[in-house]
Amino acid sequence: MPDETTQFILGDTAADALSNGRRGLFGRKRKGKKVRPRLTHCENCEAPLTGEYCANCGQHAIDYRRSLLRVLVDAADSFLNWDTKFLKSIGILIARPWRLTNDFNAGRRARYVHPLRLYLLASIAFFLMAKLVNFTGFSDNRTVQLNAEDRVEIDTALSKLSAPDSPLSPEQRAKIEAARARWSSPDSGIAQQRAKFDRAMLRLPRFAEKTEWKPKDLEKLDTTLATLEKLDREVEGPPIPPADSVGDNPAPAALPTPPPGPQISFSPVIQFDRGDSEPKDAFGRWIESRVKEKVGEDGTKATLFLDTLRSNVPTMMLFCVPLFAFVLKVLYFRQRRYYIEHLVYALHIHTFAYVAVVVITLLGMGAERISPALQQVLIVILPFIAIAQVFVSIRRVYGQGWFMTTFKFLLGGLVYLCVLALGVGVTAFITLVLP
Repeated sequence: MPDETTQFILGDTAADALSNGRRGLFGRKRKGKKVRPRLTHCENCEAPLTGEYCANCGQHAIDYRRSLLRVLVDAADSFLNWDTKFLKSIGILIARPWRLTNDFNAGRRARYVHPLRLYLLASIAFFLMAKLVNFTGFSDNRTVQLNAEDRVEIDTALSKLSAPDSPLSPEQRAKIEAARARWSSPDSGIAQQRAKFDRAMLRLPRFAEKTEWKPKDLEKLDTTLATLEKLDREVEGPPIPPADSVGDNPAPAALPTPPPGPQISFSPVIQFDRGDSEPKDAFGRWIESRVKEKVGEDGTKATLFLDTLRSNVPTMMLFCVPLFAFVLKVLYFRQRRYYIEHLVYALHIHTFAYVAVVVITLLGMGAERISPALQQVLIVILPFIAIAQVFVSIRRVYGQGWFMTTFKFLLGGLVYLCVLALGVGVTAFITLVLP
C-alpha cells in the first residue's frame, strides 16, 4: 500500500511538471524558446517555396528574425564560400589564365567568380597600388628644393662617410669625395639631371646614421654611389677629382667651348607662345584657353591635371576592354564565335595583366629589402613570363597553330596599343574640356 501511494505521488509530480513546464532558479518558470516555422512562401513575391531559393524571384529563403549568433554564422558561411571561390579564381588565373575562359564558355561557371566582378576587383587593386606607389616619373623631372637643413645634413653625411675611420672601402670613399666635389660646385648643366643628382644625394644621410653595417647595406650604398657617378657625368662633363689628388701634374687643356645654343629649362612644363601671333581659327583659340586654364600659363597646374587624368584612366580601360574583344572578333572571325566569348577572354586577360603587375611590383619591393640585384633580376624576368602566359593563353583558347598564334598575337597587340594610345588621347581631351 505505501508503495502504491509513493508511485501515485511521483506520477502526479511528473504530470504536473510536464503540464507547467520547466522551472529555473528559485522555482521560477523558464520560458521555452519560440520556434518559428519554416518559410513556406517567399516574403518578396509570395510564391510557394520549393527549395532554399525562390524559383520565381530568386530571393534567398532566410528568416533574419532569429538570434544574432545564427545570422552571424550564416554570414560567415557565405563570406568564406565566396572567399574560397575568389582565391581559387585568382590562383587559376595566375597559373593558367586560359582555363577560366574555357570553363566559363563551356558552362562551368559556378566554381569561379564572375569575369566582370573579378576584373573590377583586380582593377581596383591595380589602380590603388599605382596611386600609392606613384609609377609616374613626372615628379622626378622637377627641381628639388633643398633647404639649409637638408644641405647641412648632406654635408655632415659626406664628412662622416669619407672619414678615415669610416667602415667604407677606399674605393667607396673616393666615390664619396667625387660626389662631394660635384655637390659643392655651382649649379650647372641641365636642370633635370641636376634634380636627379640632388635627389640621389638625399639618400646618403640614411647610410651615415647606421652604426652596424650589414652586407645588404653595403650593396645598397654601392648602388647609390653608382647612380651618383652616372648622374655626375650627365650633369656636367667628367667628375671633379678630389682635392688631395691634385698634385704637380699640369691641368688638362680646356675643351673648346661649343657655340651657344638654346637654353633648355625644365621648370615650366608647358610654354605658350607669347608673341603677337594668334591661332587662326576659333577652335585653336578655345583649345589654348582650356589648356591655360587646366594646366596653367607655365604648367603650374600640370600636377593637378595629371592627377585628374590618372583618375580617369580606370574608366578608359573599362571602355577599352570591349574594343579589345572586337579586335579578337575580327582576328578570329572564321571561328564563328559569339562576341560574348571574346569579351569573356578580354576580361580575363586584362584581369591577369592587372594581377601580374601587382604581384611583380610587390615582389620587387620585397626583393629590394633583401638584395637590389635580386630586384633587378625579378623585374626583368617576371614581365617576360607574364607575356608568355598571355601568348600561351591565346593559343589555348582559340586553338590555332604556333605560327598563326604568333602572327595574330603581334598584330592584335599592335592594334590594341593604337587603341590604348587613342583612348589616352580622348581621355586627355575630355579631361581638358570638362569643367
